[in-house]
Amino acid sequence: MSHRPIEELAKKLHLRIPPEILEIAFLHSSYSNETGDPRGSNERLEFLGDAVIDLAVTSYLFRQYPKDDEGRLTKVKSVAVSRPLLAEKATELELDQYLRLGKGEEANRGRERPNNRGNAFEALVAVLYLERGFSFAAKFVVRCLEDDIERFLQEQSTTGDYKSLLQETAQRQFGCRPNYTIMDTKGREHKKEFHVEVAVAGHRGRGYGNSKKEAEQASAKQLYLMLEEF
Repeated sequence: MSHRPIEELAKKLHLRIPPEILEIAFLHSSYSNETGDPRGSNERLEFLGDAVIDLAVTSYLFRQYPKDDEGRLTKVKSVAVSRPLLAEKATELELDQYLRLGKGEEANRGRERPNNRGNAFEALVAVLYLERGFSFAAKFVVRCLEDDIERFLQEQSTTGDYKSLLQETAQRQFGCRPNYTIMDTKGREHKKEFHVEVAVAGHRGRGYGNSKKEAEQASAKQLYLMLEEF
């Protein structure tokens, strides 16, 4: 599959940015290594874009939700800036169609990889920041993420904590739901300790607590934070 012309994306997103600069956001390292493109890959832009997205979402949450505490906003932000969600936004914008991939990466279905799509979104935001400034880039980020942020906040109000965050990530990243199993219980009836394991697509997290709910939350937290590192 060949990539689409970058001018098409610029027109679709109403971006007045030179095509040769905008295109850098979509240069996968496999392409740059294979062709020797002097512009390099989009990896440095990913690094910058990650920070711009983080600040854009943090600023938006701080200003838009003045009554919410730091803990709740932190949990929402962690999902909003997560790679699975950014990959989803990239898919909605069809950014994968503009990726420049090496022949091997293309043959291995590199366009379908969430990591490549998420990287392209981050790199695009970095280009917007460098060419048009933080305000422009932040507005783009918020426009893409605000509906999801609102939904996450509503979920926090009803279910909250890491179980809901893990479920959101599991459904988005793997298309499945977490499976919780009580592995062991210790202690007397009034002072029991529960050991729970949660599994998502072969990945596992374990947690302990004085109640089943507490142990489930602990296991969900461990696995959620582990998946966020991918």
